[in-house]
Amino acid sequence: MATTFYRVSDSIYLARRYVSTVKSDPVKVEVPVNHVVVIDCSGSMQYDLPAIREQLKKKLPKLLNKQDTVSIIWFSGKGQFGTLLEAEPVATLTDLQMVNNAIDRWLQPIGLTGFKDPIDEAAKVVGRISAKNPNSVSSLFFMSDGHDNCNSRADILQAITWAAGRFSSSTFVEYGYYADRALLTAMAEKAGGTLIFSSDFDKYAPVFENALSKKVTSRLMTSNQIGWRRYWRVCFCTRRR
Repeated sequence: MATTFYRVSDSIYLARRYVSTVKSDPVKVEVPVNHVVVIDCSGSMQYDLPAIREQLKKKLPKLLNKQDTVSIIWFSGKGQFGTLLEAEPVATLTDLQMVNNAIDRWLQPIGLTGFKDPIDEAAKVVGRISAKNPNSVSSLFFMSDGHDNCNSRADILQAITWAAGRFSSSTFVEYGYYADRALLTAMAEKAGGTLIFSSDFDKYAPVFENALSKKVTSRLMTSNQIGWRRYWRVCFCTRRR
């Protein structure tokens, strides 16, 4: 990398520098993914939650990569929500038993339906995880079979807009024929994600599995991606005589 100086005055010089770089393509690298799964546990889910619990326990070890983790948030009515697992691995039998115990204990039907609290909680969970592991990324899976009867539409959409930037991908599931399609559609749009309709558990199961097995990559950009390029870096500098 050669530099040529041109004298402008007694104390000012113009420096011209040639820099050449080698063409290099972007590299895609798989990164650890924290899958945030938000499950509706309102009273109307009582007949479907047993199957959902069994699917989680049986499929999580097969769907997640070794370095991936899972966070599971349950919710029902206003103030009724919680994180039953936060960034937990399922790589060992010990991990798996703890995950299964938490799923059985907390994914039980209770109360009404409120979307805002679990959305806020999901964003906070990812914030804590990112603080500990800045290189990780997070994906969101949100499912519900009902209408929010606890919060205003504006508050819900404001919450999902605030949370959206923390997730690399998001999937929303309209479960059954009585879910609020219009609201879930708007939530998916605000999050830049997708909305999928599942009429029953048999339709839901592959949707969940596809969402959690999705590969998330990080693009590492090289210093120059358009071939050999010569550019000028011009600066004024002072130099002792």
